[in-house]
Amino acid sequence: MIKTGLFLDLTFHHDTPQGWYLTDDLGVEVLLPNKYCPAEAVEGDIINVFIYRDSEDRLTATTRVPKIELNEFACLEVVATTGIGAFLDWGLEKDLFVPFKEQHQKLVEGEHAVVYLYRDEVTDRLLASAKISKWLEKTDVTLGFNTEVDLMCFEETEIGFRMIIDQKFQGMVYKNEAFKPIEVGDTMKGYVRLIRENGHIDLSLTPIGRKKVPGLAGIILDAIEAEGGFLSMTDKSAPELIQAKFGMSKKAFKEAVGTLYRNRDITIEPNGLRKTQ
Repeated sequence: MIKTGLFLDLTFHHDTPQGWYLTDDLGVEVLLPNKYCPAEAVEGDIINVFIYRDSEDRLTATTRVPKIELNEFACLEVVATTGIGAFLDWGLEKDLFVPFKEQHQKLVEGEHAVVYLYRDEVTDRLLASAKISKWLEKTDVTLGFNTEVDLMCFEETEIGFRMIIDQKFQGMVYKNEAFKPIEVGDTMKGYVRLIRENGHIDLSLTPIGRKKVPGLAGIILDAIEAEGGFLSMTDKSAPELIQAKFGMSKKAFKEAVGTLYRNRDITIEPNGLRKTQ
């Protein structure tokens, strides 16, 4: 059955002035507009397309890949706001609608927002929700201590940054443990530190259990580990870059790098800093 929000392999059935009609195994048809039709297409060919509803609410196929998929989260730009909701750029011709009831606070045109893509089962329309927490699982957390996970920041609070974990769970990176600036929409790797009774998860940006290096040196070492063991910055990097990434002066950065080098925690290479094994 052809439903919105899915990538489907469909068959070229018949050509029309508007484009080719594609069919599934049950014979259900959907239009692939001319602009997306390969010039060499012939009846019986198979093509992979994304299904959504166009501006006239007609079921439509496209070969364009949206910036967000069904039942997933992504950070998208707000391109317009109205009295009933907001519209987001998700990479397709028809902008993605966020109903006002699905906004925890009013979205602002020109800014970005983390949203969840869902299908309204009554209308078969694809809609976005900015109320992230309600779509995240809070029971049956299937993650182990120190498991490496993919994170996306969806909210900053007084104590830390709320994270989407593996497109499924909710966690927190506390501000006193964040070694770099974090903004809503940022993605990064993290590690499970503690799973609480309410299903929320405390996170670390570095693996649990390694020797903790204190102070500014520890911040830099954390950043090197988060980059996979190599950081493309040196004591010759611009002060503005150092300040933006670490929130410290170039002098403090050089002193901290010197401490790591003397302790044999890192080696200094011409184009960056590498963590020793």
